[in-house]
Amino acid sequence: MPLRPAFLCLLPAIAVAFAGDGIPPRGSAEEYPAHQTAGKVAIGAAYIPPVQVRKLFGEDLDKHGYVVFEVGVFPIDSKQANVSAGDFKLMQGKDTSTVRAATPHGVAADVWPEPPGQPWDEAGGIGGGGPRPTAGKRTVLERQLEEKSLPEVKTSKAAAGYIFFPKTSKDKRADYELLYFGLDGQISLKLSPPAKP
Repeated sequence: MPLRPAFLCLLPAIAVAFAGDGIPPRGSAEEYPAHQTAGKVAIGAAYIPPVQVRKLFGEDLDKHGYVVFEVGVFPIDSKQANVSAGDFKLMQGKDTSTVRAATPHGVAADVWPEPPGQPWDEAGGIGGGGPRPTAGKRTVLERQLEEKSLPEVKTSKAAAGYIFFPKTSKDKRADYELLYFGLDGQISLKLSPPAKP
């Protein structure tokens, strides 16, 4: 059955509804430890240490193989700019391979996976019924990650939020390189994990 035009019009609205609002941006891109300008946007980024990530989301994402960055996108002269976590990739240390940002759903599923060999049934139970021991926790975490993640918007105002990446290196002291590949150009933001006292 073909999709009705009215339903097709709702699809962008549905996508926006699940995009989250992000977090309040800092005063300018210069207020982030790393910042650069690409075309009509200025971008700032900060590495979020694992201890702070646990306070923000209540889970040890570092233990599950994720690193978190706060990113602010600032349109210059109030020009329209596209904001998307999909415009960013991550490199770490001497490894030149890059990884794309993970979705809040993917991160939450890694932290609270389904029990092995026990797929969820249609009624929401395991193997034909019963409680879902991790589903509630996964849903709560996904909602928290989604609400604070970098929003997917086209805007003339500053936008900010967190971006989640799978770790590319086991070396916790290796520097990070956050790469931006947007419609407005390409930039590289270099960030170092804080030195341990």
